[in-house]
Amino acid sequence: MIRQFAVRPARIAVVATPFGFGPASKAYTITQVLTGSYGMSVHCYGADSAGDFFDAQDGVRARHISAGALDREPGLLSGYDAIVNVLAPELIRSRETAAATYYVDSLGFMWQSADIPVDSPLKQVRGYFAQNVFGSVENLTALGVPGVRPVSGIVSAPAPAPSADRAPDGPPARALVHLGGLGNPAGTGSAHAYLPLAERLLGALRDDGYELTVAMNQAGSAFRLAGGGAVRQLSGTGFQQALADCATVLSSPGLTTLIETSQAGRPYVPLPPQNWSQVLICEHMSRLSGQGVWPFLAGRYRAVDTRAAEAAKAAAVREINRDLAADEGFLAEYGRLARRAAREGEVPTVGAPFGGAEEIASVVAADLGVARVTNDLSMNVGAR
Repeated sequence: MIRQFAVRPARIAVVATPFGFGPASKAYTITQVLTGSYGMSVHCYGADSAGDFFDAQDGVRARHISAGALDREPGLLSGYDAIVNVLAPELIRSRETAAATYYVDSLGFMWQSADIPVDSPLKQVRGYFAQNVFGSVENLTALGVPGVRPVSGIVSAPAPAPSADRAPDGPPARALVHLGGLGNPAGTGSAHAYLPLAERLLGALRDDGYELTVAMNQAGSAFRLAGGGAVRQLSGTGFQQALADCATVLSSPGLTTLIETSQAGRPYVPLPPQNWSQVLICEHMSRLSGQGVWPFLAGRYRAVDTRAAEAAKAAAVREINRDLAADEGFLAEYGRLARRAAREGEVPTVGAPFGGAEEIASVVAADLGVARVTNDLSMNVGAR
């Protein structure tokens, strides 16, 4: 039966795990389509870096959510017509919640059997969407997840791109540095090991004449890169504009930034990974890219036990990064490979055709019997 919302718009809760910027960015992009194209009333829920990301967007203020908050208030997500959940299975606390949940998995390529046990609520959700990169759908299907729907890259529309080439007598070319995975709940303290490493590596690019703009999340702290250029937390629109206005992107290899860079047609130079998912991305990109910097980075983390728990793997990555910051041979070779990659200007090819948010929103809308009202992505997002 088609549901009717003649009196009020459909009410949707959108939740994201506090794992850096990526999940919240995807959740926000889906929110834009639900509100702008289908006129739904959306409330965003997040904690730590996810809440910070939502709050940085124009007109959005996140409602706090966590497993502890649901223990204190089990009905926190009740009363919604649907829930869109991005990588936060711990927030699916009942069969009723699962039956209302559309789960969005952007990292399906990395899960093992221990991550999705037989009784996992992820096998009970209303819909399971997998961003289909690096064999994600095949991996999830092999792990017994039923009805996985593939979607393409979940990113917002890019900003118009001005010319980013360096004029013969003009200002230096801009390099956008993105360090958005510092708020990593699986790797507590990872930022303290990563930032000294990043600072040393970025010195090579500053010496090569680039003007650096550094974007990073600062959830619960006040991290800074000394002498590394302006450091700021960007809104979704602000990041897209900075991306359009740069000549090169340097980033720890988070998947969202990689896909956004691919969509924008910008050259990409990886920094070392901050966490385990980024180690796996390095491995995949080593096979897809012609740049020697990818296998060079991936090789530094192959001693990590792939069978270990997520927190243990994150801790191992953190300690490797701590050691690399003092490894002069690594620093010198990375500088050489990174400068070569920046000169050669390879654009990554990941996530096309970049319509994942629309693909997900259209399924949610069809299930709720909600018709498209406009193609304008104006916001109708609930405040606290």
